Amino acid sequence: MFPATTHRWLLSLWFAGLSLLASADLPADVVKLTDGGEIRGLVKFPAAKPRKNQVAESEEVVVESLTGAEIVVAREQVAFITRRPRALEEYESLARRVADTIDGRWQLAEWCRQHGLTQPRKEQLQRILELDPEHKPAHYGLGHRRQGTTWTSPDEEEAQLLAAGYVRYKGRIITTLERDLLESNTTRHREQNDWRPKIRLWLGWLTGRNAPRRADAVANFRELRDPDAVPAIVDFLLGDANVEVRRLAVQTLAQFEGQPPIPALVRVALSDADPTLQTSAFGAFTAEQRAAAVPIIERALRDESNLIVRRAAILLGKCGVRQAIPSLVEALATSHKIRVPQAPAFAVGFNRDGSQGNSSSGLPPDVEAALRTGQLPNGAVVDNSNVRTPPVKWVTVRVPLQNPEVLDALRTLSQQDFGYDQRAWRLWWQAQL
Repeated sequence: MFPATTHRWLLSLWFAGLSLLASADLPADVVKLTDGGEIRGLVKFPAAKPRKNQVAESEEVVVESLTGAEIVVAREQVAFITRRPRALEEYESLARRVADTIDGRWQLAEWCRQHGLTQPRKEQLQRILELDPEHKPAHYGLGHRRQGTTWTSPDEEEAQLLAAGYVRYKGRIITTLERDLLESNTTRHREQNDWRPKIRLWLGWLTGRNAPRRADAVANFRELRDPDAVPAIVDFLLGDANVEVRRLAVQTLAQFEGQPPIPALVRVALSDADPTLQTSAFGAFTAEQRAAAVPIIERALRDESNLIVRRAAILLGKCGVRQAIPSLVEALATSHKIRVPQAPAFAVGFNRDGSQGNSSSGLPPDVEAALRTGQLPNGAVVDNSNVRTPPVKWVTVRVPLQNPEVLDALRTLSQQDFGYDQRAWRLWWQAQL
């Protein structure tokens, strides 16, 4: 009989030797023993089967080996257990046997890519570059970029940008100007959102029955000058069905200076259902705002609605900006989709002798002939109650349309008149450049 300590020592040696034999191919977890040995297999907690004379309080680690046998290790003999994906274990087995050649390493790197092993793939690609410093696929796989005759890694490129004054911002390398703009936009967005509950509350007062509250709401809108409130005004007031609410929105937007109210006022001037609001929205622009509104109005010349195209031309004529002439030339004739009724098929009747019938009254040929020869002195009554009118089929077609408002705007801005001849207008404009 061996002493107990000797028995434990021999058991540990046996475990360590078994781990060395199985480690080459077993794709599983790693159990590190306190004596330095390893067991690789599928770790199970707790033991799969109760063991004979097992002490309930004792802890055991059960490992299923490659052959399917169970190895039970006392918990005090285990230093630690590392659970790893099977693919990683397979990689280590393959890495020990791979040929140290460019082709062998590349095949293993591709295997890693297919199995989602990022760091092992990098290790193989880096080894390829040690064997061939100009191996392009390996460089590209590592994210390297060629600068002149040298290759630069992402870390080196980032270090160069940081040294040149760039900054790291939320995982990106950007200029200090971009960072300041992003931070400013974030702050601006937060401040704009702060106005939404206030505008919603004032709108509730404005449309409520409490007269003092309505007066307070109107006063608040009259005093409003913060451009951060514009998005909330557009969302809550300009979309209201009440024309008086929209009118107050236009009056409020007219109080703001600069760029913020321009898109909203252009939208009203082009598409609001109330003509007086269209006029007042455009009339709210200062000279500087009109010039800034021109690019927005020009885009409306390509709108699917012909009505919007014509209104945009009128506004451009009033803006007086000659740079809008090329856009107007292209909009002299535009095509738009319209729905039209499709005429029903023409029904042709035939007489008894085979000749084609042509009854203008809609009566059968023999009845119409009897009427004309006086055979029906009391006339004939035709009951059409059971005759079904063929349904009208509506179809969508695209039709070209000339836009007289566009031509009027061109005449105003150019003091020329080439009618709807787009080629003549283009040649004249080129001569002005």
